Amino acid sequence: MALVAERMNLVTFLVMRDDMDAVIEEVARRGVLHLTRVEEVDEWAEKLGKISVETLSGEYSKRRRRLTEILEQLGCEDTSGVAVSGHATTVVDLKSMDHEIAEIETEIQPVLLKRRQLVEKKRELESLRDQIEALGPRGLPVGGLMKSSLLATAIGVIEDRNLEYLRSLLGSIPSVVLPFRVEGKKVHIICVVLRRDRGRLDEALKKVGFEEIEISGDVTTLSEEVGGDITQKILKIEEQLREVADEVQSLRHKYEGKLRELLARVEAALLLLKIETYCKVTEKTCLFAGWVPAKRTQSLIEAVKSRTGGRAIAEVVEADKVVAEKGGKVEVPVLLEQPSFLKPFQMLVSGYGMPAYGTIDPTIFVGVTFLFMFGMMFGDVGHGLVLLLASIILFLKSKRLREPAKLGIYCASSSIVFGFLYGSIFGLEDVLPTLWLKPLDSITDLFKVAIGFGIIVVSLGIILNIINSLRTHAFLENFFDKAGPLIGVVYWASVGLAIKWMVSGSSPLSTSLGYYLIAIPLAIFVVRGPILRIMGKRKRMFPDGVGTYILESAVEILEIFMGYLANTVSFIRVAAFGLAHAGLFIAVFSLADVVASKPGGTLLSWIVIIFGNIVIILLEGLVVTIQALRLEYYEFFGKFFKGLGSKYQPAGFSEAGLAFQHEKGGG
Repeated sequence: MALVAERMNLVTFLVMRDDMDAVIEEVARRGVLHLTRVEEVDEWAEKLGKISVETLSGEYSKRRRRLTEILEQLGCEDTSGVAVSGHATTVVDLKSMDHEIAEIETEIQPVLLKRRQLVEKKRELESLRDQIEALGPRGLPVGGLMKSSLLATAIGVIEDRNLEYLRSLLGSIPSVVLPFRVEGKKVHIICVVLRRDRGRLDEALKKVGFEEIEISGDVTTLSEEVGGDITQKILKIEEQLREVADEVQSLRHKYEGKLRELLARVEAALLLLKIETYCKVTEKTCLFAGWVPAKRTQSLIEAVKSRTGGRAIAEVVEADKVVAEKGGKVEVPVLLEQPSFLKPFQMLVSGYGMPAYGTIDPTIFVGVTFLFMFGMMFGDVGHGLVLLLASIILFLKSKRLREPAKLGIYCASSSIVFGFLYGSIFGLEDVLPTLWLKPLDSITDLFKVAIGFGIIVVSLGIILNIINSLRTHAFLENFFDKAGPLIGVVYWASVGLAIKWMVSGSSPLSTSLGYYLIAIPLAIFVVRGPILRIMGKRKRMFPDGVGTYILESAVEILEIFMGYLANTVSFIRVAAFGLAHAGLFIAVFSLADVVASKPGGTLLSWIVIIFGNIVIILLEGLVVTIQALRLEYYEFFGKFFKGLGSKYQPAGFSEAGLAFQHEKGGG
């Protein structure tokens, strides 16, 4: 279990131009080099030439899209290439590949075309069937009514409250108003009057806000028998589609392997060309650089030298030296290698950002604090067991969601532990013994624990910030930081005084204690401008004048006090949501008691209890997770998470296919 990222080395290779292709392939196969622009590290390399690959990359990209589309048409969910076997190369015989793709397309396109035609025909028939069904009740000769020379017919929609009004408007003439479908507050109707009364009908329909349904000519000619015939045709098409689906599946089994192999060759070539864009060249040599984990550096160098017969020069510089030489302007990629059981919490850290190279990886601290907060807010044995079962099922069913599922398992376990401490199972507090306290009976104690936990978390953030400043050789710069050692002393002294006051009940602030632990650090903080100027860290003591400087310092001190108070008090929400969790049970059981006195009350009360528990699990589970993350990100990470790092993304072939390094702003 590492508290810091893997140590990195910057490796710069110089090889002969004739060996470039072989070296690039070896680098891709090793898959440990995080490429960087060599000119960003050594400015003189800017003058060297570069390799143009745009045209060839464009051609390969066209083939990749073409192969991917075929795989998608065949119903392949994963459209990546297979693992690269044999020698990958930047040169692919496009004519031969196009011929192979064309042969496959010749066989599969007729089947795919047939499927498209059947789907389109089915869609047309379903649309026609829906129009027929919208015309009115089954058995009504709508087509005949629409073509009658004696009758006038209108089909459309009105608001249901106007139905009786319409009937009253037409009551003085021979008429039929037939509602046949209700959709919310709208009702579909058919109105039939004598042809001579058409004007009266139109006038009445206008008054009730009638919306006519447009009916195409072919629909009006259709009878109920034709509608039934359409249904039979749809069923027949569905049967044909099943047959086509079997053909597509057969073609997928036949060609999927070949398509993936072709795709892998194209993707491999694209990756090698991608690596070439990082190369700076002369007529006879090639220069490129990248970041490699220290423990894998030597094996990569040996592999490159072996591939070139020893005709390669490799320069290795430790990341710390590179950063120091470039004044922190060079970004070192970060590789966090934590044990498998910590991966879910590493996922939470990555959600905020990657810690900068050389700083502490807070994953283990996030794991402990997050589980404590979740359990304290969601403590119930029954709810924990439900969450545990759901998380285990998710873990077994979905490979893609295994890390979130593992996090769910951990959170469920914490909930179960706190459930035993609270003596609560599905809100029942008289089944299990209480090993610690009952939230609603010990509100003060619960709040004390939450505040104490908040003090520990905030203090940990300050300590990590101090450690990070030492590790990154920025202690002097961070000495006056709002989460630096100076303000840390003030915070801890204030906490100590507050605790002493709560315990003794009298003012603990003696002159000497206040002078040494609070007044002196604050005084030093106020004069940081002159101190930094003497140390050469500032150009001017008072950039905007003495008066402005003093005012800014006073406001900043007030802001620091208010900020730390808010940071600490924020953890009260841990206790508050623990109380809310217990309080919701009271509401559920109270409602269950109310319905228990009604007819069928026993069944109703159990329904209320079960449904109430489901709502609490879903609602509280989501809210508690959000609140725990908020406390982690704002109150904890805000103290030490200053600069964000970039993730280590080596360019290379992986066991499953290909791995691409993504540049900022591009792919």
